[in-house]
Amino acid sequence: MEPDFSTDTLTAQWLSDAEMPLANKFYRTHNFRGKARRHDPCMVIRDGKNQIIACGSLRKLTDSQLLAGVAVAEGVRGHGVARLLLARMAEAYDASTFTFPYRHLVALYESLGYVEVDEAGLPSAIVDRFHTYQKQGRDIVLMHYQGQR
Repeated sequence: MEPDFSTDTLTAQWLSDAEMPLANKFYRTHNFRGKARRHDPCMVIRDGKNQIIACGSLRKLTDSQLLAGVAVAEGVRGHGVARLLLARMAEAYDASTFTFPYRHLVALYESLGYVEVDEAGLPSAIVDRFHTYQKQGRDIVLMHYQGQR
């Protein structure tokens, strides 16, 4: 990270389908599990040198959408980059938006309008994915977007 790093120099951009390989290159370069898919909204944060330093996507499901693939480059963590990404992506959130953050990130997601929910009555596409990720050993929480308060 540069000593003069500032979120003032960052820009947020939704990628076009043709630009999705840029997000996937970011994930590979930084060893993240995420994968951006064509036709799913994907946003990146770029630094002052136009380098992608964060990425997240909204996976469209039958009756809901899943905020997934949220990743921030290691050198810029702890400087508000994830908060900026998630806040800018909120323009595409609605009452059908869910996410599965790691437990240590719950407070961040709560501050951005997400609440922890029980899986009872939720769309099966969400619950099934949540269980799959849990079985992989991820310490995650099921959260639903309720909007900014």
